[in-house]
Amino acid sequence: MIAPLRETETATLETRQRLHRARQLIASTLLRPDPYPEESARPVAPWRAWLFAAWVVVVTAVYLAYMAGWL
Repeated sequence: MIAPLRETETATLETRQRLHRARQLIASTLLRPDPYPEESARPVAPWRAWLFAAWVVVVTAVYLAYMAGWL
């Protein structure tokens, strides 16, 4: 994690403005708006969600059994 810069008493208004502008530029570059807003997403069928959840449980159980030496 990158530590935040501590503003000192000697920081001038110009320096603060430049830092603020740099932060805005970085945020606008890295955090682009979502090209697919929530309204355009199709809902997932409940059976597919449950199938995926069951698959995750089975894979996790097999992995834990293998790591415990039961398989």
